[in-house]
Formats: sequence, C-alpha cells, structure tokens
Amino acid sequence: MLDVISRAAKHPIDYSGICRITDLKLVKKIDEGNGVFSFIMKADRLPSWKAGQHAIFTLPGRPVKGRSWRPFSVASAPHEGVIRIGTIVPPEPSSFKQQLSSLEIGDKVRMYGPYGELYIRPGLKQIIGVAGGIGITPFRSIISGLHHSRRNVHLTLIYSAKDSHTYRDELDAFVRENHQLKIIHTHPAEEVNAELEKQVASHGNRGHYFLSGAPKMIEALREKLSALGIENGHVCNDPFKGY
Repeated sequence: MLDVISRAAKHPIDYSGICRITDLKLVKKIDEGNGVFSFIMKADRLPSWKAGQHAIFTLPGRPVKGRSWRPFSVASAPHEGVIRIGTIVPPEPSSFKQQLSSLEIGDKVRMYGPYGELYIRPGLKQIIGVAGGIGITPFRSIISGLHHSRRNVHLTLIYSAKDSHTYRDELDAFVRENHQLKIIHTHPAEEVNAELEKQVASHGNRGHYFLSGAPKMIEALREKLSALGIENGHVCNDPFKGY
C-alpha cells in the first residue's frame, strides 16, 4: 500500500482513476486451464482507461471473509468494450476468490479505477516486456490495444510460465498479423535472464522495460536491469503484490 501511495504522489494523473466507481455485471466466465479463469464484465457506461492499467474490485453483497477487495490488471483493451480480469483460482482459494468463482452471469462486481502507470506513453517506440505466469494479464491488454491501433510501437514480450502459457493462441494470432509484435515463450528463470540480456544488448536505454508478475520476480529483474546499465526511469512494473 505504501508503494501505491508513493507512486500516486509521483504520478497523480495516472492514479486519479481510483476515485471512479463503476458497477459491472458478469457476462462470461472462461476456464483458461491450469487453474486460471477469466471473468468478463460489462456496464452501461465504462470509464476510460489505458491498456495495461489495473483496478480494485469488490463483490457487493457477497460474504467475503477477510480482505474484501483485490487489485487485478484489466486484461482487456479499451476498444473491446468490456472489463476482463484473469486470475489463478487454487484448489483451496481465499474467501474472495471462492466468492468470485461462484458468481453467476448477471451478478454485480464493483470496480474502482482503472489507474496506474503501466501503459505505453506517447513517444515510446520500443517496449521490452517480461511477464511471469498470470502477470500476462496487462500484456494481453497492451498487445490487443497495439494490434487494434497499429501504433508505431515495437513490443517484444518475454513470457515465462511453469506449464502452459495463458492466452497463447490469441496472442500468437496477434503476432502473426502484426510484425511489430513478438512473443518469446520461456519456462525457467535462466531462459528469461538469457533473453532479457539479449534485449538489453540490442536496445539498452533506447528501450523501455515493462515487468509484470510475482513481487520477487520483479525485484530480481529490476536488480538485473540496473546491473546491466538500464536507467530506473526506463523500467516500469505493477505496484501491487499478487493477482
């Protein structure tokens, strides 16, 4: 929470969206496999947001024990006209995820946001992304948005997963149709590091590095990028812990 407050102080415009409240209705649930589920929601009027941003979600009227809210990256791009989130629901889920999983079509979800600075600002031309596991969610939004807009932005994503890569078929289809997009699928950390070193060697501080995944992964990658000479202002990551 202190990290979010600090970031909001530095980027007040990017975080002003947290004051917006939107009541959504669930329209679809998708079992993506390996415990990952997508939840797609609509509203009569959606707020504006930038691909890659995230929001806070609550489940009105649901008996959630403990923390009754969760931050999730918005996995849909604005042009899609829906709010989509993706998360891992383990065999023994938290009370929140248990209630989220039990939602029926038409049930209400409340969203605060979206907001945050993990998006492609005007003038950025070369993005190197690293996604770990379910950290792919903001990149689904970013890649979908770039594919739709055809902006003059080159994005290379290093996508690491223990098992299967969520959204792989859909993202690979975007890549086939857009030569400015590239996805490198990896598994162990050694492969991620090797690919990241190649990207740094090619782009250095001409590129901007977006990171999304587990906190320890992000911390290790930021340290690695710093050791490789990448300036802190060229690295951006989600400000919250977990999905």
